[in-house]
Amino acid sequence: MAQIECGRGHLYDPEKYATCPYCKTNQQITVAAAGRTAPIHVTDAGRTAPLSGTPVTAAQKTAPLTPPPAAPAGSTPVTADSRTMPPRGYAPQAAVPVTAPQKTMPPRGYAPPAPAPAPEPTAPPKFHGPSVLDAGKTVGMMQEQMGFDPVVGWLACVEGPSRGKSYTIRGGINAIGRGDRMDITITGDRTISMENHAKISYSDRNNRFNLLPGDGRNIVYLNGEEVFAATPLQAYDLIDFGETKLLFIPLCGERFTWKKEERDAHGDV
Repeated sequence: MAQIECGRGHLYDPEKYATCPYCKTNQQITVAAAGRTAPIHVTDAGRTAPLSGTPVTAAQKTAPLTPPPAAPAGSTPVTADSRTMPPRGYAPQAAVPVTAPQKTMPPRGYAPPAPAPAPEPTAPPKFHGPSVLDAGKTVGMMQEQMGFDPVVGWLACVEGPSRGKSYTIRGGINAIGRGDRMDITITGDRTISMENHAKISYSDRNNRFNLLPGDGRNIVYLNGEEVFAATPLQAYDLIDFGETKLLFIPLCGERFTWKKEERDAHGDV
């Protein structure tokens, strides 16, 4: 007689069995028509039974053949956090942190070498004024002989936007204007040209000063008189640039000069 299928998909002969024999014994057979394969014996948990009688838990799928040996009496159990126990009486040493710049720890007692002292800054020269090595400038006679441009006189602003300021006069020709490239820069007065509004010269050979007109649009006045050519300067002469008036104060003259032979002749030290 043809076989029938139970509610679980088992095929059996109804003339031999009143109910499905496989459902009672929890056994299954290979059903070629259904294409299923089942184990011969399955436990309640749905897992293969181990050889020994040790139950199979969820954390231990396959039961060991023999149980692990029991720990001796008086010993400290080994937990998951402590796989190997240190010997009795052992005290751990304090950990030394390893910083990022120092990946490998140095041996004990090691001291890093002391840093080399920073070089001392070179002392500035004991004189004032532009250096002989100033780029783009022609070296004057006094600068060539002495190594620097010594002061030979001053201009003091007595009227105008820069009133109260002083300006240094050095050997050779001193260009006057509002620009930073000038030897004497006078700011705040727009009646003064940016470059070469006027010039003041000092000749160390003849030991005298002169005022020279420059390329400025406005006229230069000396003690109220127009200047169109080189004009000698005397102490406390008043130079007029429009809004700005400068008082001339010489250092070099009859009583002083930077020439050594002349100082010795006058008995100066």
